[in-house]
Amino acid sequence: MLKKVILFFLLFNLSLFAAMDMNHQHNHMMFQTVKKKDAKLVKTDKTKYSCDICGMNLIKFNKTSHAVEFKDGKKQQYCSLHCLSEVYKNHKNNIKSIQVVDTKTLNLIDAKKAYYVVGSSKPGTMSMISKYAFKDKKNATSFQKKFGGEIKTFEEALNIAINNLSKDTTMIDKKRVKMAKKGKKIYETMCIKTDTPKFHTVAQAKKYLIDNNICKNVKPMMIQAVAIYKFDPSLADNTNKKMSIPKDAKCPVCGMYVAKHPKWAALIEVNNSHTHYFDGAKDMFKFYLNPSKFSHSHTKNEMKNIIVSDYYTLEKIDAKKAFYVIGSNVYGPMGKELIPFKTQKEANTFMKNHYGKKVLKFHEVKEDILY
Repeated sequence: MLKKVILFFLLFNLSLFAAMDMNHQHNHMMFQTVKKKDAKLVKTDKTKYSCDICGMNLIKFNKTSHAVEFKDGKKQQYCSLHCLSEVYKNHKNNIKSIQVVDTKTLNLIDAKKAYYVVGSSKPGTMSMISKYAFKDKKNATSFQKKFGGEIKTFEEALNIAINNLSKDTTMIDKKRVKMAKKGKKIYETMCIKTDTPKFHTVAQAKKYLIDNNICKNVKPMMIQAVAIYKFDPSLADNTNKKMSIPKDAKCPVCGMYVAKHPKWAALIEVNNSHTHYFDGAKDMFKFYLNPSKFSHSHTKNEMKNIIVSDYYTLEKIDAKKAFYVIGSNVYGPMGKELIPFKTQKEANTFMKNHYGKKVLKFHEVKEDILY
């Protein structure tokens, strides 16, 4: 009986959340949305309505969607230039062509020949900075006069998206917390409990759930919530497992504000007297191995408590017990990064999936590989 009551309130709250979300989209996101008959979709499988990175609905965000054909003939579609940039920065050599929906005509056009209006007053998709494409410069200029922004080439707009990936991802993760918590409850009460693989995108998790019929008789938004949870369970976990970072903490190596990059954060406590925060394991190792280079005279004996963030869970883990993947195609705030994992198994799996060169233990990390 208690389980039924809990399930009732869960479904009620989710329905309310969905209604609020739909109302939010109606008021703030309708500009990206098109009628189903007008939507330009390039996939034909079960995922044809979902972005291949974040899993969001491609009809609701059709005006900002980008379609990619790879050299092997595979086609994917993304809700935004943000999601495309996630793929482009690692796999651009495998891409044959890129198309984008023309904001004016709603036709798919060659993205590399398009004119992008960046930073208009119209809402962005997966980014605070909006990016809308046009085939004709005349239409782009007309849109710019009405809604502001700057006209950019595809390469310029893409570089803006790539440079803002970390900042936008942090913003997105904050918005996903509520959905992840709901997804966890749905998974625990309405889905088959089974071991699932590690997912590298929300869309990958969503496809797995659908293909394997893990959650039966659930609505699309509920599947999306579960997918967000299974993609990053840490979003639904108790925050005390994650590193708490002061907003004014600056990395002593590069000077960046660490709180802006919580996924990569690391720290070193010096004799329990004060703490240095770093925007990645790489900068932490630079400091640990040669603190004098950064105007500090700490000895290794003084630097006792060293913590890094597990890549998958964001859980605080002992840096000296962690495993680090080097040379992968995953970049941190300062470019090439040492990717920390709690277990060697997860590190090995990540290395294989992301073209890593080697898995190192703490004592195996030397200064010459950090530069």
